Amino acid sequence: MVEKFDIVIAGAGTAGAYASYLLAKSGFRVALLESKSGNEIGVKTCGDGLGLHHVERMSRYLTPNSKVFQNKIEGVELISPDEKTKLIIKGEGYVLDRFAWGRWLVEEAIRAGATLYEGHTATSPIVENGSVVGVKAVERKSGIVKEFRAKVTIDATGAAAVLRTKLSGWAVSEPLHPEDVSHAYREIVYVEEPLENPQYIKIYLDMAVAPGGYWWIFPRNATMLNIGLGIWGVLRRNPRVNYEQYILPRFKIRGKYHIGGGFIPTRRPLKTLVGNGIVVLGDAAAAVNPIHGGGIGQALLTAELASKAITKAFETGDFSEETLWEYNLLYMKEWGFRQAQLDVLRLMLQTLDNDDLNFGLSRKILNEDEIYHLAARGTDLSLIDKFKVLMQFVGRPALLRKLTLSIQYAKEIGDLYLAYPREKAELDRWYTQVVNKYNEYRKKIGLGPLPTA
Repeated sequence: MVEKFDIVIAGAGTAGAYASYLLAKSGFRVALLESKSGNEIGVKTCGDGLGLHHVERMSRYLTPNSKVFQNKIEGVELISPDEKTKLIIKGEGYVLDRFAWGRWLVEEAIRAGATLYEGHTATSPIVENGSVVGVKAVERKSGIVKEFRAKVTIDATGAAAVLRTKLSGWAVSEPLHPEDVSHAYREIVYVEEPLENPQYIKIYLDMAVAPGGYWWIFPRNATMLNIGLGIWGVLRRNPRVNYEQYILPRFKIRGKYHIGGGFIPTRRPLKTLVGNGIVVLGDAAAAVNPIHGGGIGQALLTAELASKAITKAFETGDFSEETLWEYNLLYMKEWGFRQAQLDVLRLMLQTLDNDDLNFGLSRKILNEDEIYHLAARGTDLSLIDKFKVLMQFVGRPALLRKLTLSIQYAKEIGDLYLAYPREKAELDRWYTQVVNKYNEYRKKIGLGPLPTA
């Protein structure tokens, strides 16, 4: 069985559903494939947080449904491993009803004209004459294999990236190394004792509980909490074990709404997000904040930017990698360079222990505003001078040296991504510069070279 559309999108998560909405609204014939069906649609294991600035940007194209916002957030409480230091980082946002959010986006895509194929699992891209021309999918109920053919195929299948990773030899098929991935587990629970200050997300830094990452409380309200942890890098222990050993005993649980786990790409941007006839979005594109693992906002952004590039491709009738390259340029300018900066900081943070973190937070080596700036947007050279001064007054010059190096290299690597090549012919030369700069930095902070697949 063969179905023909202008665009076929595999995956109806935030990225895929929003891209379906934007492209269908622009008049394209869009097929949206989703492996889940019925009430499963929209179900996703997630931290459920979304910054206000992402909501405001989305509002240019689609008015959000206020019913999906469960709690208005004023900021983050960042808590040291010994829990003696708490920094209040201001920043507005929402904790979502993630399931309602997912269903709402799919409904808006259908309303705009997209055709939803629920219960259809994308299995592989269809490649002809060096170009992706569609997707093979299996209908879960019948087991029938179908072909969905289109001018442009979008991989929005989440961190597994089912389509792009099967394009062996293509630049867009770049695999994730275990070091590029974070493993998370979370439960949405009802607690007996109300949480203090539920207008603030709680982030706990503790390398014993969440090695290389953190554990969190995202309150939906004072007594309904999203509680979980993320372990960065190579998995040596199931995060659920740590959750049940260290975190769960802190709460009096009277019921559980949902439990789940998964993995998240937390790394620098992919080498490219496009190939002949294909683009990748959201987690499939590794478009996640490497510091805190948030990806809903980036899913919205990639859908928006890719939709612009795809629309231009239809104007010319050319769906080659060269034409779709515009998406790469938009992404690196808007977010990719910041993602790379934050990845540099992530690597440094993963070399610290609890003692370093207690010291740094208690002395406010970075104040609340600076932490927000770094975590949300990246960095700039202005902080280097502050670090150099601090080195004269604190008792840990090695720690401050790491921090200074991370700021310096974040700026240099970010600049490389701002100079992303305008043509594919320049990609390998540019990427060699990126790898060399990363390896130079990693060596200085005591890490080995970038892992190869």
